[in-house]
Amino acid sequence: MDKKKGKKNIRDVQIGDFVRQLKATNGKKKCGEVVSILQDNVGDPTLECIEVHPDELTPLEKGSDGIRTFKAKRSKLKIYTPRKTLFSKKTFEKGDVIQYKRGGTMKYGRIVCFVHPDGLYSTSHEEGYNGKDLLECVEIDKKPGLLQKTGPDGEPKRFQAQGDQCKIMEVITVNAKGEPTTMHRLNIPEDEM
Repeated sequence: MDKKKGKKNIRDVQIGDFVRQLKATNGKKKCGEVVSILQDNVGDPTLECIEVHPDELTPLEKGSDGIRTFKAKRSKLKIYTPRKTLFSKKTFEKGDVIQYKRGGTMKYGRIVCFVHPDGLYSTSHEEGYNGKDLLECVEIDKKPGLLQKTGPDGEPKRFQAQGDQCKIMEVITVNAKGEPTTMHRLNIPEDEM
């Protein structure tokens, strides 16, 4: 579905879409993945669904009897997106390009690792950014090509930054015609140029 077209309507439901009941049965609204659309009623077909966990979207099992399923009329369902997906916030990962702003200075860099503020081993390497570690970055030029900046000794310039002073930048990897290019550039708002 194209994000620009807005929210998908239940009338456009397809096999593989996630749905949720509008009214509760047995005390809770079931969530499911559509596995079949029956042709029993052209205006309001019955959808056969595998019941899934509302947050993880993994199939629910009913003991040793296999996977839970349910059927419902299309008019009794709505397209479902879990709240965690809707409100998930992108966190820092190795390889991300960031903008570091502190006072009047602004730098751009590519994250190469995470550093614990006390010099201890960082858990961010295995578990994802923990919000406390420093981001160690190789400084890059914001001009197209995103070349690494080097110091007088010829080594890449590095800097460390706190996550709350950085934001992840979008890297544009295609040219004006929409073809892949090696001259990557940053999507920098005009007011920050």
